[in-house]
Amino acid sequence: MSEKIRIAGAQIPVSRDVSKNIHTIKNAIDWAAENFVDFLVTPEGSLSGYIPEWDFDEVNLALTEIEQYSKSKHVGLCLGTLWKEPTKFGEVARNQIRFYKNGALFGTTNKSYTIEHDYVMPHDIKKDSISIFPLTNKNGTGINAVGLICNDMWGNNWYGGPNIMKIAMETRRVGIAIHSTNGTRGNDLDEIMNQWHDVHLKLLSKASSIPIVTVDNSIHMEGDDYNGRTSSESGVIIEGKWVTSVPRVGTQYFYYDFDI
Repeated sequence: MSEKIRIAGAQIPVSRDVSKNIHTIKNAIDWAAENFVDFLVTPEGSLSGYIPEWDFDEVNLALTEIEQYSKSKHVGLCLGTLWKEPTKFGEVARNQIRFYKNGALFGTTNKSYTIEHDYVMPHDIKKDSISIFPLTNKNGTGINAVGLICNDMWGNNWYGGPNIMKIAMETRRVGIAIHSTNGTRGNDLDEIMNQWHDVHLKLLSKASSIPIVTVDNSIHMEGDDYNGRTSSESGVIIEGKWVTSVPRVGTQYFYYDFDI
């Protein structure tokens, strides 16, 4: 009998208020712990909020709190947040997925295909390729993951850049794609974008044979309350088929057991 790793997603509200986001993420971690989840995926900007004006010091303190809480609950995280990281040019803003186990950071993915709203430095795929990280279960057995943030899945074709899923497939070392997104919604493009997102996920998962775990913010991109449908479905898609099904409104959790 093969070993498994349980990876979960949290479709949660991403607000402008960091204190609210801390509470929301802790609730998601509690649910993950109760369901014996190895790693929990959160939406883009879930801790900081997905806003141009964010306070690094406030987010830094919040991140420490979330790190300690996830450690106490024995839940690994694939945490979406805006962040600053040191470079040879000084500190630069990044849009990240931060990978944690036992409260310790073991890798980061920086968004490559940014939009004007991001106000961050993009990751240079052509120069630095993609990063691959092992997600391991309680026994230390794992699966290699690649992270994609929002337009890294949706927008790279628009911009004519390298396709991250194609690069991941060609490495022959990637077993799962972690996708944190936060798309616009509540406008006259909703139906078109919904179809685009759904087909894009199905096509790339089928073409690459790489399962995708994707989670979206449940309210408006910039943190305003919203009761409508998310911009894309949150869940797990394998070989072009959704293997989970959660409502497209409000806070929702799901998990899936992957063979490793």
